[in-house]
Amino acid sequence: MTSSKYERTLRLNQAQFRRKTGVDLETFAEMEAVLHEREAGKRRSGRPPALPVGAQLLLTLEFWREYRTSFHLGQDWDIHETTVGRTVGRVEEALLKSGRFSLPGKKTLRDADTVFTAVVVDVSEVPCERPNKKQRAWYSGKKKRHTMKLQLLIHPVTSKILCVATGRGATHDLRLLRESKTPIHPETELIADAGYQGIQHQHAFTRTPKKASKHHPLTDAQRASNRQLARVRLPVEHVIRRLKVFRIMKETYRHRRRRFHLRVNLIAALCNRIPVRT
Repeated sequence: MTSSKYERTLRLNQAQFRRKTGVDLETFAEMEAVLHEREAGKRRSGRPPALPVGAQLLLTLEFWREYRTSFHLGQDWDIHETTVGRTVGRVEEALLKSGRFSLPGKKTLRDADTVFTAVVVDVSEVPCERPNKKQRAWYSGKKKRHTMKLQLLIHPVTSKILCVATGRGATHDLRLLRESKTPIHPETELIADAGYQGIQHQHAFTRTPKKASKHHPLTDAQRASNRQLARVRLPVEHVIRRLKVFRIMKETYRHRRRRFHLRVNLIAALCNRIPVRT
């Protein structure tokens, strides 16, 4: 059953395979090669794995893409639900240690040899289960529920994710940017939304929307400037949508929060490999 499910999935065309797993066939083959390299370097001892390497990877992608419970995935793959958790954890660690599925990182933002013309920063929130302790720190007043924040820095032309940071739901967007200690080159324009008002004190070359007040409404020129800025910021919304194709980034996060950052990095790196529609 396991082999037939794996083989049946590989027979799908490119569009169907991406709909099922969230990645392309080429990316899947590269990920599978990483896992085979891991298996070749391990000593053979103890009980053999419950699933072959390809099936382990497909199980992990189903976990990210559909975010069903370990019980339901175990029933589909004819393994115990605890085996599902161990398998997913091993695959994630192997992909992360390989270095092939990682983001450019913070160093690219301060590297003098590759100065970006502009980067876009934005925050999305992922709902999580109510914690047993320090509930207020995870409660988002914006979403009226407990959440984890996900900060993205994106290149506006290529729509590639450069780096990510995560935080608690109660953390302000600007505070999250400061606490992440993300270095941005002085010649790089930082484009942000209204939640980052005041960032110009930290990074002078910044563009944020103009905000109206009761006694100072926006002028026509300011409205036009805000519309143009919204068009520049549009790619970041598309990137967030691509991230949330993986339901683990959209549904209520049920697992340990300490692994959330690891999974965000892996999934963001996979999203960078998906060609952007023009």
